Amino acid sequence: MTLASAFEQAFGYEAAGREDEALAVYRRILAAVPNHPGALLKIAEGEIRRGEWRNARARLVAALDAGRRLQLPLADVWVALGRLDRLEGNETAAGAAFDHALADSPAHLWALLESGAAAHRAGTFSVAETCSRAAAAYDPELGAAWLQLALALEQQGRLSDAREATATALTARKTSALAWENAARLALRARDLVGASALCNDGLNRYPESPGLLHQHGILLKTVGMRAAACEVLERAVVLAPADAGLKLSLGGALLDAHRPAEAKVQLEKAVELGVQSGEVWDNLGIALRTLGDDEAAVRAFENAVAASPGLIPALANLLQARQQACAWDGIETLEQRLVATLDDPASDPRWPPFVALGMNMTSAQQLVVARRWAKTMLPTPVASPVAHARSGRLRIGYLSSDFREHPTGRLMAGLFEARNRNAFELFAYSYGIDDGSALRQRIRAAFDVWRDVDAIADADVARQMRDDSIDVLIDRKGFTRGSRLAILAYRGAPVQLHYMSFPGTLGFDAIDGIIADDEVIPPGEEAFFHEHVWRMPRCYFVNDAWRALPATDARSRHGLAEDALVLACFNQAYKLTRPVFAIWMDALHAAPSAILWLLAASAVQQRNLRTEAMRSGIDGQRIVFAPALPQPAHMARVGCADLTLDTLPVGQHTTACDALWMGVPMLTCRGATFAGRVGASLMRAVELPDLITDSLQAYRERLLALVAAPGMLNDYRQHLTLQRHRLSLFDTRGFARDWEALLVRAYEATIAGRASGN
Repeated sequence: MTLASAFEQAFGYEAAGREDEALAVYRRILAAVPNHPGALLKIAEGEIRRGEWRNARARLVAALDAGRRLQLPLADVWVALGRLDRLEGNETAAGAAFDHALADSPAHLWALLESGAAAHRAGTFSVAETCSRAAAAYDPELGAAWLQLALALEQQGRLSDAREATATALTARKTSALAWENAARLALRARDLVGASALCNDGLNRYPESPGLLHQHGILLKTVGMRAAACEVLERAVVLAPADAGLKLSLGGALLDAHRPAEAKVQLEKAVELGVQSGEVWDNLGIALRTLGDDEAAVRAFENAVAASPGLIPALANLLQARQQACAWDGIETLEQRLVATLDDPASDPRWPPFVALGMNMTSAQQLVVARRWAKTMLPTPVASPVAHARSGRLRIGYLSSDFREHPTGRLMAGLFEARNRNAFELFAYSYGIDDGSALRQRIRAAFDVWRDVDAIADADVARQMRDDSIDVLIDRKGFTRGSRLAILAYRGAPVQLHYMSFPGTLGFDAIDGIIADDEVIPPGEEAFFHEHVWRMPRCYFVNDAWRALPATDARSRHGLAEDALVLACFNQAYKLTRPVFAIWMDALHAAPSAILWLLAASAVQQRNLRTEAMRSGIDGQRIVFAPALPQPAHMARVGCADLTLDTLPVGQHTTACDALWMGVPMLTCRGATFAGRVGASLMRAVELPDLITDSLQAYRERLLALVAAPGMLNDYRQHLTLQRHRLSLFDTRGFARDWEALLVRAYEATIAGRASGN
């Protein structure tokens, strides 16, 4: 057998996957021609694949020596040596080896590719582009060359050129699943959801078991709001590639969106075990831990996130909120200052969750900037609005929410749905929340003319259904609260789209035409701080249900409260509590030895921190009583045990205040600087107790001290609320419904008139 025929035979064995037989041929070649460079190279390549790197290096060095003596081309050997250097972590040596390969053979395809990849890893993307272009020119049918070029272009910010190069990779004869994966990823980055969907579907038809393609498909499904489907696809990808930490990170994020925090925690912890230490993984893990109620561990996770990625603004914002939730107030001001400083830096990460901004000492103007930056970065660009026509029949009103169930806002809105004018309005529910099987869920569902469960439907398809339903006015009921699907509004299911009640602030999103408020929460003259048109109710904008249950008040002894105690209560979530307001409460406890502070219990760390804070003020920590979570009827029965409920700043009580007022418990509030801090003032006006509204923390403190010194006044307020309950504007659901419907008609007619005039 000639030397050429021996190599031909070995190559044939390799092509057929018969590596052992190929190796035997190469060894026979070496026996016949000691130190033959080609045989040494092929044996070394096998050893590299098997992890026998020391043996492989010795053979490659021998091949170089032999090739130099024989004056043979050595580019293939240098490429193999460079790949070995790279595997061993020596990027400098690898780059030098690839340079030697190109010096030996300037048009060597694999030397060009490897040099391009090395330049990419080194961050010299222009060099990576040059090498990749040369490789693609040498073999235009090699998809890997075009793909590598696309990656280099992307890193230079040339996204359109990168997508073009990837499209060429897809049409190349020698391509792979990686080309479809990258094409889909780039389409997602460019927010081309239609293109990404087509690429994922086409790619998965060709490569149905590709973890990378499944990964991109899962991200796409998550992006378009199909949360359950995203989890299913990503779970399949994780099974196919269990060691892929990036997949576990993406699955963890999808599980969070699907309200499955315990499962998300497992996946994210596995990603950390596999070596991921990015800010993103720690940030998501912190969210999972916070959702599961482990405040202390959540704070540590967010601290790790900020340490790993100091510029990751979502992590910094989440750390702030986690510290607020844990009532770990030391250092809070520094975190707030770091966040606020980013508003003056156009290069900073714009992904500052607007919900976090509500709980900070910020102006309405600053909150507007936060909301606009978030909406521009995180939400789709809105499409054109459907045409609005004058209605001769009933106006069709759509409500979009996940809270048509046993939920605070669900409880308050049920009566509004029932009290509507059925002759003039037709109601459509678009529900993407769970069916909790509650009586309230059934009550709400029965109040609608049409009910649509849209949880498993993509955002654009939900909007298409709304257009098919000829919705005139769409009411978003989530805003930037957890679990919202604001992206649905970008696809314009209705000519008029409004936000109501859930998010007390501007949303900064072009798809939302108006926000519904009143002249207390958004005083005249402050419209400039709202991205949306401000529509004001003639009464308190906050709806209540006049037909909700009114249980008898429990005995105080059932809740660990002394019968003769002066009970000052606040059942707000812990993130709304702040050191300045808490200090005022401690002053009240100093002034009234019989007074106790009754708070909603959450985590052990919250309770420990609050009691420690009390003791710093000279107050026995046991004078704070913590109320455990209870079902709503039982909770309402205990609310009446309080003598006074205390409002908070910068975010005040909303539904918790309504609960207290319904049960006859007055509230002391302080008018804040923003919408979120003025709701209490609006509520107290609506129950005709304006003397419980103060305009500064100093006035709030003075009024509280006066009340605890003369608790008889609190009995007078209770009598007023109890005897006048069904006369008060706040609990006049039928009257509210008439005002509400008149506002919706005004908003719709103004839209028709405005668009007809070109405004």
